[in-house]
Amino acid sequence: MSVRGAAGLLAASLALVVAAAVPAGAATDPSGSPSTDGAPADAALMQEAEEALRADHARVEGAQLTAEMTADATFSLRADDPTFALRPEDSTITLEKTQETKDDTVVTLTSDLLFEFGKAALTPEAKAAVAELAADVPQDATVRVDGYTDSIGTDAKNLTLSRQRAKAVADVLGSERSDLILETKGHGEADPVAENEVGGEDNPAGRALNRRVEVTYPTS
Repeated sequence: MSVRGAAGLLAASLALVVAAAVPAGAATDPSGSPSTDGAPADAALMQEAEEALRADHARVEGAQLTAEMTADATFSLRADDPTFALRPEDSTITLEKTQETKDDTVVTLTSDLLFEFGKAALTPEAKAAVAELAADVPQDATVRVDGYTDSIGTDAKNLTLSRQRAKAVADVLGSERSDLILETKGHGEADPVAENEVGGEDNPAGRALNRRVEVTYPTS
């Protein structure tokens, strides 16, 4: 705060003290001074407050701001000091969902967390997650990898994209486990698990669920 600003605050404080010294209900004349018809202000209290504020005003006017004082009164906002950390484990959308039956285990991978929009290249984080998944598959198992898209785009484009995404996941599984027998297939927008549209209107939440890659292997 500047010296001038501090002096202004002191003046405002004096006004508040004067106002407090005037008893409630005391009338004022048009000039704003207490009326003699009401109880008089406490002169001693007002004099004491004025003397204290004058002394503070003199100290503020004579203050010299140094570089050290300025540095001590400020702080820097840094990217590594966020109010909270964003962590994948705190996401409301999970990377995978597992359904296990007596015969098969189906792991559904959310495409939005594996690939960039309209792309088939796995992100580095997605590759690591798929590599971890490989450790759960039984030895020498046959693994089916199926890719799916939402209804945005042409059938041909979606079919190609779903095939490419299925292959990308299968490639990581194969690089981690040479013993696995991998089968890949792209289905495009077929076999949706949610509505792409509701009442003739776009349903983004449903489309997000339909963009997926399913990994199926025998339950061990």
